[in-house]
Amino acid sequence: MAQIDPATFVSDEYFHGYWRNNHLVPAFANDTFMSKVRKYNQHHITPDVRAEAQSLGIPVLDYDGVAEVWVDGVEDWKQIVTDTDFVKAVAEDEKHFILHPINVMFGWDNLIIDKEAGINNGPK
Repeated sequence: MAQIDPATFVSDEYFHGYWRNNHLVPAFANDTFMSKVRKYNQHHITPDVRAEAQSLGIPVLDYDGVAEVWVDGVEDWKQIVTDTDFVKAVAEDEKHFILHPINVMFGWDNLIIDKEAGINNGPK
């Protein structure tokens, strides 16, 4: 997962629209990315959503989006981020809307509930 924020020169609307519609193009054009990624999800956090969360009286993380990229293992991720064509295309595209540095997190899921898949791994 990567925490991302808008560049200082773009509006919130531009950031979310560009990320949702345009930033996909260089990633989808890359064979390594497309062959190694099992799932790619964008989690958008708009000012309205942030205000709603803050109204609950709990601390809210200060970022505008999370890019979630699922691969089978770290080796697959290494192949993606060392693909020079991918790195060049994505880095160039990020100049249009992302503030750097981007913070990343590696880990795994421990799925407890997924009602759509009929999964409930809660206490028995």
